[in-house]
Amino acid sequence: MATFLDVTGLQYFSSFFIFIFVWLIVYAVLLYSKVLGGNKFIHAIIGLVLALLVLFSPIATGAIQYIAPWFGLIFVFIILATVMLKIFGASPMEIEGYTQLKWGALVIILLVLVVGVLSYVREQTVIPGEEEGDIDYSKNISIILHPKVIGAIFILVIAVFTIALLAGKTR
Repeated sequence: MATFLDVTGLQYFSSFFIFIFVWLIVYAVLLYSKVLGGNKFIHAIIGLVLALLVLFSPIATGAIQYIAPWFGLIFVFIILATVMLKIFGASPMEIEGYTQLKWGALVIILLVLVVGVLSYVREQTVIPGEEEGDIDYSKNISIILHPKVIGAIFILVIAVFTIALLAGKTR
């Protein structure tokens, strides 16, 4: 029985959503950074070409399907954090004053997203000579991409940024 919350039919549109997502992200980054000048048509064409190229790669499409919900979750978290700051009386000038914290959070978020995408790509890539199910810990990449090692690195990065931000506030 179909209900209002049944969204399984949207899986057939996932390629279209990925295409639009990549096109808009590339267009927005090129427009914001102005790497190629201010020509919006060139930015749109480059975004279109990259979005089409992503559709031809099943690994890239799967990686974007894997990471896109996290982009949405992070976006909602940022919006809720901004609303919370405004509710508690922070002025826009005070919110703009935390640039080090914003950049630190952005670096951590991007690092987590990149590690997530790289772990997905590593799962999907079959290396010649690698048996299914066996993990050879004699290779460096198997140790680095182990979830416990990635978690420890993530905790160390959080500790470094925490210490740096706390040390900067005492001056």
